[in-house]
Amino acid sequence: MELTADRLSVRRGARSVLRDVSCALPAGSQVLVLGRSGAGKTTLLKTLAGLVGPAGGRLLWSGEDVAGLDPGEKRARQAAFGMVFQTDALFDSLTVRRNVLLPLERRRVPREEAEARADEVLRAVGLADAADVLPERLSGGMKKRAGIARALAARPSVLLADDPFAGLDPGTASQVARVLREVAGSGTLLVAAPEAPPELPLPRWLYLRGGELVHDGAPAPELEEQPDEALA
Repeated sequence: MELTADRLSVRRGARSVLRDVSCALPAGSQVLVLGRSGAGKTTLLKTLAGLVGPAGGRLLWSGEDVAGLDPGEKRARQAAFGMVFQTDALFDSLTVRRNVLLPLERRRVPREEAEARADEVLRAVGLADAADVLPERLSGGMKKRAGIARALAARPSVLLADDPFAGLDPGTASQVARVLREVAGSGTLLVAAPEAPPELPLPRWLYLRGGELVHDGAPAPELEEQPDEALA
């Protein structure tokens, strides 16, 4: 799916969170969404996935204006997205496997196929032995990998990962990066982070400052060294 932001603006109450953001992300794009805290990274990911409605501009999925889709059609198109949230967002009362199965059950995937997919992604993220464990018994890194497994189980063509390396030790961060790289080989990957993660170099950067897109192109490490006022 091609994602196109056409002068997107998003407001939260009286505050402008995104302002006139435009970018075109062809299918198979591999992109880092960078910026300091409050720059609008999370909001951009959620807006691209149709979880947040814009106050202005247009969001296009494969050339079609999302605003023109009826609710049922929009939900059907959103099945192409997988979201790894900044917090693990796991249900504490459910085992790791049951958490991973939830999005498949909502998509009415047949039970046998759903269980096979859940076991496959748990092996991929190194959590096969923790499948029947409750989230409270997992470390922070394991919870992060469980969240990735849940997103991957639906086999999304677009994976959006919001700060997936936050709070991880170097070894766990490398494991998470490996899984994300494997996904990037076949689909669209957008990773939001406050700074470029060395574990996951991606070929395109979107750099946000105060809700505005100030860079769209090749990696530019000098952006991270500049104070905000230098990016105006």
